[in-house]
Amino acid sequence: MQEKYPLVISLPGGPRSEVMTLNHPKLPGCTFFIHWSVEVSREGVVMPKIDLLTKIPERALQLFPSQAVGGAAEAFQSLLRILGPEAALESIIRAVSLSQET
Repeated sequence: MQEKYPLVISLPGGPRSEVMTLNHPKLPGCTFFIHWSVEVSREGVVMPKIDLLTKIPERALQLFPSQAVGGAAEAFQSLLRILGPEAALESIIRAVSLSQET
């Protein structure tokens, strides 16, 4: 996905990074972090875990108080359950990039 959205996606730890950072070039300071990990139970059950974290400057929150930025993490979890990991990630990346691509 980094090749498809190079201006939006960065992997701070390189290709093996556990965190993907999403930034819109025209909205400095507004950052979304996607953190993923994989847990394996003693029984061998693999459980991927993907979380969305937001970093929005206080000034932006004051300018847009009615926006549901605070509920972004919960909305992302709903997308994961409905669309699956790849489509949910693609959706949030397109939203951050303000892309109209399908």
